[in-house]
Amino acid sequence: MIKLLKIFFLGLVFQGVALAAPLSINGLQGTQENKINIVAFVTSWCPPCKETTHFLMTLAKQNKEVAISLLFVDETVQMSSDNTNLTINTISLQEAKKYGVERSVPYILIFDKSGKAIKIYHTFNPTLITKLVNNLKNGLYENGTLPQEQRIDLWQKERF
Repeated sequence: MIKLLKIFFLGLVFQGVALAAPLSINGLQGTQENKINIVAFVTSWCPPCKETTHFLMTLAKQNKEVAISLLFVDETVQMSSDNTNLTINTISLQEAKKYGVERSVPYILIFDKSGKAIKIYHTFNPTLITKLVNNLKNGLYENGTLPQEQRIDLWQKERF
């Protein structure tokens, strides 16, 4: 009887996971179509968020093909940007929870050019973000490999 309850419970959990909606770029402030989008949920008072904000503002100046949106959670900010690929807005914690923000910031979402969520970072790591953005800009997957349709396997190349 206990085994049946466990199986039933696991079935409900897996069904919920399978039916969960994928994270969508639609409705996020400052995102742009046909660009790599980085959406960072930050605050102005936490040290990692300050580092994240500074890094992403610099990245926006250097990469015009990357759209960056800084969303300050539950606070009003007096920052502005003259970059067309950088937007700075505020968002309520309730609204931010829809995108997975629970307790800690910075919370960084990275979307590819098609609007698919590629990576979620719960911490700030400039090296990983830079590497991922460079791979996406070059048309590679996040791990640096080519898409399946562009691969030429060595065994095929040497056979023909």
